[in-house]
Amino acid sequence: MDEKKVAQIAKALASPVRVRILRILEEGERCGCELVPLLSLDPSVVSRHLAVLSRAGLVESRRDGVRILWRLANPEIPTLLRCLDSLACEREAV
Repeated sequence: MDEKKVAQIAKALASPVRVRILRILEEGERCGCELVPLLSLDPSVVSRHLAVLSRAGLVESRRDGVRILWRLANPEIPTLLRCLDSLACEREAV
C-alpha cells in the first residue's frame, strides 16, 4: 500500500465540493464549463478543485476542441463514495 497516495486521495475527498464533482461525474463525462452552474462557483474555483482531483488520480480529462471534458479516472470511484456514505450514516446513527 502506498500511504502517500492514500493520503492524497483522502485529502482530495475532504472537500464537499470535490465530492459533489465526483458525484456529478458518476453520471458521465462533463465539460468544466458545465460544472460551473451546477456548483454555483466561479470557473477558477471549479478549475482548482478539478486540479486537486486530477493530482489525486480521481479524475482525468481530454480535450475536445476548445472544451476540456472531465471523467472519473477509475470505475471503482462510485463504490468508494457509497462506502464513505455508509460510514457517514453509521457514524450519525451512533
